[in-house]
Amino acid sequence: KGDLIYNVSISRAWNADHFEPYDYFTGTSLRAYQLRIFIELMQENNAWLTGFGTNATDAEIEKKRAQYNLHEGYGSFNFHNQYIQTFAEIGVFGLLILLLMMVLNLIKAIQRKDFLHFSFAVLMISLFLTESFLARVRGVVFFTLFFCIFSTLQQAKEK
Repeated sequence: KGDLIYNVSISRAWNADHFEPYDYFTGTSLRAYQLRIFIELMQENNAWLTGFGTNATDAEIEKKRAQYNLHEGYGSFNFHNQYIQTFAEIGVFGLLILLLMMVLNLIKAIQRKDFLHFSFAVLMISLFLTESFLARVRGVVFFTLFFCIFSTLQQAKEK
């Protein structure tokens, strides 16, 4: 085993009860594992409604890392999915608000036939699938700034 590194398959990431220090998660298998531990954490703590609280998921993710004997480096990763991160931290109502914002933003862009606004909406929807974009101040500032700009421009054009 020594210096060998083994890629963890999606199936193993989803089902394994134990991992070895030399296991390496690809991007897809890591996200499968993260979805798995999200579901486990929510079920074990019955946190579907309220979530764990803002920035409180890091400690829970670290506990799961230790439980499954993952390399220490994997304990510092959040869920890398804004929708899951929001659900885990704020609960179902936070997720519904985020989804509503995304859908309304996309609908308004389509109604206005504004390519730039549409591009922003699609970019945010897809980016939120692969990153916890709002977990960093620069992500919050970027999203809020452009969301407000497009909302304001929309109102100005309608008058």
